[in-house]
Amino acid sequence: MRPSAPPEDGPPRDGSDATTAWPAAEEFLRSRGAGGTAHPGGTLLDHLIRVANLLDAWGADPDVRAAGLCHAVYGTDGFAQALAETTERALIADLIGERAEALVHLYASCDRDAVYPRLANGGPVLFRDRFTGREHTPPEADVRAFLDLTAANELDVLAHNTELADRYGPGLYGLFTRAQARLSPAARDACVEQLGRYAPDAGAAIGITSLDHLVLTVADIERSVGFYERVLGMRAVTFGDGRRALAFGNSKINLHAAGHELLPHAARPTPGSADLCLLADAPHHTISAALAAQGVPVEEGPVPRTGALGPITSTYVRDPDGNLIEISTYDSGPPADG
Repeated sequence: MRPSAPPEDGPPRDGSDATTAWPAAEEFLRSRGAGGTAHPGGTLLDHLIRVANLLDAWGADPDVRAAGLCHAVYGTDGFAQALAETTERALIADLIGERAEALVHLYASCDRDAVYPRLANGGPVLFRDRFTGREHTPPEADVRAFLDLTAANELDVLAHNTELADRYGPGLYGLFTRAQARLSPAARDACVEQLGRYAPDAGAAIGITSLDHLVLTVADIERSVGFYERVLGMRAVTFGDGRRALAFGNSKINLHAAGHELLPHAARPTPGSADLCLLADAPHHTISAALAAQGVPVEEGPVPRTGALGPITSTYVRDPDGNLIEISTYDSGPPADG
């Protein structure tokens, strides 16, 4: 077992260089050319020290801070120049300790195209080793350390190069937002502060124009099909692997059987929990007569209400599961767009 190089409490958090705890590691980095390698904000060594100090400021443990100091020693998926070969892992472990070196190797070997999309997943994260092509699942603590290392590295790079910030800022904002549950609170706050300006304009990102379909969870699919066909004149549809739906106008209602919902589904799918407003093209005296003929009790109405485009008149009934169905008309027809 190799001794852990960092002192028990790590470097003092007084603004001094984190390398004061690992002088042999800093000397090794200098001997391998880190002090003469250009990097945003000065040299590669300057960058490595700043990353370690940033992790220190975030309250990271000594192993994570030591990994920050040496995170680029084997090169990375975004920085090809290596200061050591992976055959020298034992040497790096002697300098900073075995766990810190393992984090350095995890960071350096990460195939970012494969791994980054998986970091938003709340479960175990499958890592792909870019050196070997093999996949493995690190402990959650190592995944969290990896993310803080990633954030510290990227934030320092972007802080020292505006061109890179403009090019990669939006993507990194998305990455750290999706994976925010795995970032330490201090790292998460730093990402929001530095990358927040790259957040997409919520008002312009998506322009919803209409409803295509909705899903009802029902106790008995065929009973629901019969009600919506018979009472509301919808058209029964079978699609996929025998799935059932109800078509009307340019929209449809897909039906899920309670207890057998298809993934993905609502967090708490329950029969009778929906409240729908459906537009009809018949006057309300006709609607009332049709409901009476079908033996469907009216819950309320006709009564004045407000629809998406202005005043409407509504009649309320319930379907077999107790969902509230509002049958509405625009008395003068919906206003034209524009």
